[in-house]
Amino acid sequence: MRLAFQLSLLAVVAAAGCASRGNVDLLEARLRDQEDQLRSLHAQVDRTNSELTAARRLNDTLRQKLVQPASHDQTVDLSERHFQITSLKINSLLTGGFDRDGQSGDDQITLVFAPTDRSEKPVQVPGRIECELFDRSRPADQQRLGLWSFDSARTNAAWQKTLGSFGFRFELPWQTTPTSTDLELCVRFHTQHGDQFETSTPIRITLPQSTLGADSPMP
Repeated sequence: MRLAFQLSLLAVVAAAGCASRGNVDLLEARLRDQEDQLRSLHAQVDRTNSELTAARRLNDTLRQKLVQPASHDQTVDLSERHFQITSLKINSLLTGGFDRDGQSGDDQITLVFAPTDRSEKPVQVPGRIECELFDRSRPADQQRLGLWSFDSARTNAAWQKTLGSFGFRFELPWQTTPTSTDLELCVRFHTQHGDQFETSTPIRITLPQSTLGADSPMP
């Protein structure tokens, strides 16, 4: 009887020891998982701090460029970019007749265009611009309705971003009152190095009621 009791007591102690060891192993496994998660979080924090530092450095650089006058080298780079131009592209969505005074009918043409490179991306370069407006339904010697010229300074000042696209924007008020709704606008761009690029686009306008049938130059 005494022997049986001792054997039972040993069995209980052994079972308790196994259970305790199992709990220790489980706790150690959980601790290792938490340490791995902590190392991962530290790595993410380090990456985020590095990206933030780089962004601040870039922001400081851009801010300095905005407040500093353009250097001679930057001016030369701008003038040399004419070699990238392959064509002119008129923004058909932003080009057309425009009613500026709020009265019936259009009173000018709004033109948005840009020199483009081989990949058809807009390129800002200095140069002169000539715009001609034609009514091809008229006799040959009466087709031209207007001629507008802009020097390099005015052209450069007209560069802007409009609806997500860069380009030169000009307003061309009537020089001769149109009598047809269908016109043709031609644009010529002369670079400072003597290159010339030309393009044209059809234009549809709204005629003022007071000018229907008229055929006279604007004052």
